[in-house]
Amino acid sequence: MRKVAILLLLVVLSANLSAHSYPTGMVGQPLEAFKPLAPLAIATNPCKLTLASNFSTPQPRHTFWNQRSVQVGLGLVGAGVVLSAADVQTRSLRSDYLPTFRYRYDDYLQFAPAVAMVGLKALGIESRSSWERMTLAGGLSTGIMLSTVYVVKYGLGRLRPDGSTYNSFPSGHTAMAFTAASLLQKEYGSLSPWVGIAGYAAATITGISRMLNNRHWLSDVVVGAGVGILSTNLGYLLTERWLGNRGLVRPVDDWEPVRVGRNPSYVGVGIAHNALLYDRSRYDRLSPSGIGFSIEGAWFFNPSLGVGGVAKVGRYADTIDHAAVDGASPVEAKPLNNHALAAGLFFNHHLAPRLQLGAKTLVGVAGNHYLLNELVDDKGTVVAEVEHDTTEHFTAIAGLSFRWIVADNLGVRLYADYNYVRTGYTVTPTVGAVAHYSSYHNPLTFGVAVDAILW
Repeated sequence: MRKVAILLLLVVLSANLSAHSYPTGMVGQPLEAFKPLAPLAIATNPCKLTLASNFSTPQPRHTFWNQRSVQVGLGLVGAGVVLSAADVQTRSLRSDYLPTFRYRYDDYLQFAPAVAMVGLKALGIESRSSWERMTLAGGLSTGIMLSTVYVVKYGLGRLRPDGSTYNSFPSGHTAMAFTAASLLQKEYGSLSPWVGIAGYAAATITGISRMLNNRHWLSDVVVGAGVGILSTNLGYLLTERWLGNRGLVRPVDDWEPVRVGRNPSYVGVGIAHNALLYDRSRYDRLSPSGIGFSIEGAWFFNPSLGVGGVAKVGRYADTIDHAAVDGASPVEAKPLNNHALAAGLFFNHHLAPRLQLGAKTLVGVAGNHYLLNELVDDKGTVVAEVEHDTTEHFTAIAGLSFRWIVADNLGVRLYADYNYVRTGYTVTPTVGAVAHYSSYHNPLTFGVAVDAILW
């Protein structure tokens, strides 16, 4: 029996040594030390056949739902639903600062990324797909987007902010723009990071313009962006199911590792809530805080230090000095609409390969939009008018942020800013002398931003 066992072992070992391929390890090198042991384990324990014969590292399962672009699209749809609570405030900002904004360029800008994609292809620049595959994917993506948008539009029947029709939600222009930008990114995103940045910048401007033109609410635009991105991913998924690899010049890269550069220069668009800090022993708070928006950018000289600036617009709580009119209250709680422009130093520190800690210290100017408030006593009688001036004053901004790198040139940033803002106002009582006051609105801004990162 011993001779038979030794003979069997020699046969098994010789069969293994003559094998043509071997399992690979983490870095793709043959595991030479395991070659004689795998068949021995199989021979001694047949129940371990699968485990013993496969020493390669398990690969993650790639599904539609774990693609980064799909997750971004789902996040936008969810964010749009949440932001519907800020629709009226956002429209108020637009009505105060740009009440007569009426330009139709967004009717054409929505198609710009798609035109760029077709133009690059016509110039002979290689895309990810052949003409036939690209056309099919683009047609399916657009068809899915249009079907979704119009079913929801006429199913919900939401009134547009300008009161014209009941088909506001979601924004079709924005959905078309983000569908086109996603098509451009999928076909030519690997050509240069600026291709995707330019496409999504055009789509973002389209969405913002729909609000400025008073044709859509904030939530219409955010959900429209998510619908556009998701529709494109569904279109490419169906194309892959039908065509397989036919016409595929370059493979899908949604699951490749995120490439993180050294100098985190960026441009980002943020949305925030303003929480007012004020001296309760001196001021009465006459209105609630509100929503804020920002465009922020910085150019970094090295991984840690850069210069840049921010432009902000938002709604801040109104306050009034106790001494102005004792015991009075406003007829209507009207927040102050404020704007600011500041520049200064930006700092960055890599906490992890894809997680960054940021800080900034900026100085600039800030001012209020004109606001007139009537104050009444406990009997409802108007006792004074409070008029806020529009003079611009010095402002200082200090902030901290955490940024997660979602994709090669895309980051999501959570930020908190302290804003030092001075404002002046005049109180004109029905009885008594006119008085001038100044107050300090020092809101804390808590927000989230989407950044285009320019490594």
